[in-house]
Amino acid sequence: MTHIVRIIIKALERFKVDRYMILRRLFCLVIALLFLFLNIEISGHAVSVFQVDERLLSESAILIDGDTGQILYEKNMHELMRPASITKVMTVLLALELGDLEDTVTMTSSAWRGIDPTAAQLSLLAGEEITLEDAVYATAILSAADTSNAIAEHISGTVSDFVKLMNERAKELGALNTNFTNTHGMPNDNHLTTAYDMALITMAAIETPGFNEIFSARRYDIPPTNIRRSQRRLRNQNQMITGDFVYRGLLSGKTGWTISSQHTLFSAAERDERKLICIVLKSRNADDKYKDTTMLFDYGFNEFESVSFSIEELENFSILDESGRETVEDFTVHEAFTCLIPKVFSKDEINIEYTIESVDDAAEELQVRIAFSLRTSALWTGVTELGEVTATARIIEHIDEEEDIPVEEPPEPEPEPAPEPTPEPLPVQTPVDEPPDDSTRPKEYYPQETFPLWVQLLRDAGLFIVIFVIVMCVIINKKRHLKRTGTRGKEP
Repeated sequence: MTHIVRIIIKALERFKVDRYMILRRLFCLVIALLFLFLNIEISGHAVSVFQVDERLLSESAILIDGDTGQILYEKNMHELMRPASITKVMTVLLALELGDLEDTVTMTSSAWRGIDPTAAQLSLLAGEEITLEDAVYATAILSAADTSNAIAEHISGTVSDFVKLMNERAKELGALNTNFTNTHGMPNDNHLTTAYDMALITMAAIETPGFNEIFSARRYDIPPTNIRRSQRRLRNQNQMITGDFVYRGLLSGKTGWTISSQHTLFSAAERDERKLICIVLKSRNADDKYKDTTMLFDYGFNEFESVSFSIEELENFSILDESGRETVEDFTVHEAFTCLIPKVFSKDEINIEYTIESVDDAAEELQVRIAFSLRTSALWTGVTELGEVTATARIIEHIDEEEDIPVEEPPEPEPEPAPEPTPEPLPVQTPVDEPPDDSTRPKEYYPQETFPLWVQLLRDAGLFIVIFVIVMCVIINKKRHLKRTGTRGKEP
């Protein structure tokens, strides 16, 4: 290497006229190449579950598949926390479900009750009128507490009735540990939720028409009203939308902060037809919530792959009743099933169990909960219970045990041995070629990078390429100089 550098220096010294020009061009070229390699490294680097565990700063967090609710990562997801302003996800969700954006919302003096003077607000005056669309944008972008209460009174008549509606809707969505006491998220000892519950609420919200547009808007202008003659200009302060942490594929997001709750953030993003939802609660510093969310999104998009089970494959698994016993129903699966698994595992390493949730005898449809987990977890410290997804199966024949008691009907159950082949999933559940059970070397089985092969080769050969380019530039310029001067061989 030293010999090559000396040759380059000597060659440059012989061409004093062009030396500085050559150095300037080579310097620009080297900088460009180094930037290229650095950019490849940053944009393509994978995030392993080990790195997530080590680096996650928020006290509670969850990452789920936005289409199925499958949990990809969680930290204290059922711990009760104060949501702060991400409470407004539910407020706007109900406004979109029950209201019309063209409706006129009138601010009242009662809507100001209970609002802390330090809370963000649009500063509406009693009797001032804006549209419901203006109100939801102010709630989402400015995080205005007064517009939140104005929405509540418009939808339910009173703020307290709207809060009851918020809690009822939360229970409908499966957020069983959530209790809202206000529409805006200002501190209250009983205003609590969990990361898991907020993920379920967000999962419904992002599928509501207009929600993502509202919670991803960079700015919004509220026109003059019946009281205020000038327009109000709102600018989104979410750094994942307008700041230093802008994330490619972000669908929507909302920040929150109070002294007691610290920093909170909900975010939803989509890439390559994969939709993810991330909730982080109680982040100490303003940037921590963005760093955690970015890391979890990178982890979810880069480290998981989608696998599908055909209808025929799913029918090889048995269905369990609510007590965990295998049922005797003969059924056919109504739809195929897709889930996400870590790339270090294969489809054959997944266990699947069906549990009956409800039976609609009229439609002969069976609602089943599909729970799936990894067979081998020695090489994986992440979530081994990969999640649960509700699907629909169709019953061919439903046998009620109480109807089997009459004497006239004993012959009918006897044809049932036909479904006995269902225990045949045993060969499917026996893993073939399991990886070695060596928990002391987990990282060796975990892909740290997901670059194409040509990118890896290019990056590894970076130094050689730079030196080669420099040498070629020197040779070309030397030939040009000799051709220009007409001198060959040794100088006189």
